[in-house]
Amino acid sequence: MIILAGGVQMAAAYTIAAVSLSVPALVVTALLLGGGWSFMHSTVQSWATVLAPTARATGVAMFGVALYVGSALASDLAAGAADHHAYRGLFLIAAVLTVPLTIAAGVGRARYR
Repeated sequence: MIILAGGVQMAAAYTIAAVSLSVPALVVTALLLGGGWSFMHSTVQSWATVLAPTARATGVAMFGVALYVGSALASDLAAGAADHHAYRGLFLIAAVLTVPLTIAAGVGRARYR
């Protein structure tokens, strides 16, 4: 399942960054995040457009709003820790939060094809 592969890549990437902030570790992190984003986001986005064909425009709009509002909220919540250079903790939180996201997306995709 592509969603699961993407989620595992992202969780691994964040875990690597939480363990080491060295340049080689962050290069691997960036590569894994790119692959994970490509697999998970693209699959969920295309799934959202076919899930309810009669409400496609609304579904895509809600997907976009959730993405942008979630990104803004996460940036606001992480700003204090980033200001204090607590990146390892932020990456660890991201790794932990990636697990329920992956499970929810994988189960949802399997249940609603």
